[in-house]
Amino acid sequence: MNALALVAFALWALFMRYLPSIIQFLRLKRFAATIPGPSIGELIARSKKGQILEWLHSLRKKHGPVFRIWLGRDLMVFFSDPEDVKQLLSNNTLLKKSRSYELAEAWLGKGLLTSSDDAWHRRRKLLTPAFHFRILSEFKEPIEENCKIFIRKLREKANGEQFDIYPYITLFALDAILETAMGIKKNAQMQSESEYVKAVQTICRVMHKQSFSFWQRFEIIFRFTNSYKERTEALKILHGETKRVIKLRRQMLQDTNIQTMADAEKSDDVGGKRRLAFLDMLLISQQEGGGLTDQEIREEVDTFLFEGHDTTSSAIAFCIYLLSQHREIQQRAYEEASALRGHEKESMRYMEAVIKETLRLYPSVPFYSRKVQEDLQLGNITVPKGASVSTLAYMVHRDEKYYPEPEKFDPERFLAAEKDLHPFAFVAFSAGPRNCIGQKFAMLELKLSLSSLLRSYEFLPAEGFKPKALAELVMKSGNGVQIRLRPRI
Repeated sequence: MNALALVAFALWALFMRYLPSIIQFLRLKRFAATIPGPSIGELIARSKKGQILEWLHSLRKKHGPVFRIWLGRDLMVFFSDPEDVKQLLSNNTLLKKSRSYELAEAWLGKGLLTSSDDAWHRRRKLLTPAFHFRILSEFKEPIEENCKIFIRKLREKANGEQFDIYPYITLFALDAILETAMGIKKNAQMQSESEYVKAVQTICRVMHKQSFSFWQRFEIIFRFTNSYKERTEALKILHGETKRVIKLRRQMLQDTNIQTMADAEKSDDVGGKRRLAFLDMLLISQQEGGGLTDQEIREEVDTFLFEGHDTTSSAIAFCIYLLSQHREIQQRAYEEASALRGHEKESMRYMEAVIKETLRLYPSVPFYSRKVQEDLQLGNITVPKGASVSTLAYMVHRDEKYYPEPEKFDPERFLAAEKDLHPFAFVAFSAGPRNCIGQKFAMLELKLSLSSLLRSYEFLPAEGFKPKALAELVMKSGNGVQIRLRPRI
């Protein structure tokens, strides 16, 4: 009898422990029944085919600007009307990222991308000065140096035959971000088979596969997969290298007696002012007493590496493809790049419009998701606590109300009518308190690299090619980016 009572009590205690979660899940189920959306079976079928973006596009057409998807036990509600997006991204209490971002924590920890609440506020405040445009100007030289290597590597392909330019772009972007973020030269463009390069590529592939896999979203199942083993090996390499470089750069600052930013301003490096990497600024801030711990510095450097590598690669690749398809637009961009050579830090109105129109059609981050921690009212919809909400940037940018002929590549949209555009109809860099802290850096790198490439080569279309946009953690083309090149001189 005592044993039965003990078992009954244990079951009751277990039930009471999980009762709040059960009640919350039942609320989510009731709410989900009021919002249109597909079955879990349809999600599994689509994710196997890798057609998530195309599918989301069809769901938007079928159900309208609001629909929901069950990702395992997680409910995601998608919004694509700019007015709804305004309420979501401007909300100062809706700052916690959805569970999908937790999958990146194995690599990025609680960096700026994945942290929330007070931890996020503290880090954002500490990191903002590092992205001041005056400081970003120091990154111009390493980006240009790596772009020269990029241009030289493309010479072997500049014979009029079509080829996939995407692998060349990713290696250039990795070299550029490693030098600006960590202050190291990896020469990825010259050593594409390096252990570190492969680890970056592996971790990005594994995270994408896990985020859209019904089963691998459960950690207990994921641990028994080959993907988990791949991730573990890649993380050893990535974290080991970041820790090694932090130690190296700290020693460099000590050897040159740089303790503050004022010391850095006075320091000379080979006859000129010493160029600081993003990591150096974090270490100096730490030395000044108001910075991050070593662990937090590692997380932020890894975050900057991830966000600044894949997103830039995506934008450059899709931009080159679009320019190859539109000769007149390419010619105008080339003329501006030639006229403003050496002045890319300044306004380049047409190039900036070309980049924005590229990001409208192919936003590097196709959706932004948040976790609802308290019931959220959006118009006549009350999204319950425990659900996640997602801004579907890919479809926001295809709203015919703001973008007539939405599939047409037309940079003029951002020259003639941008002032009349709804402020949340273009969210390539997100918006509100959690907007992209590195957007000025991204625009600088895009302008520098695209201008240099245009001055060296003419982009020609590859016959019959059209990219297959995939909604990975960062948007990519599933079949590469096929173009042809012709030297300008």
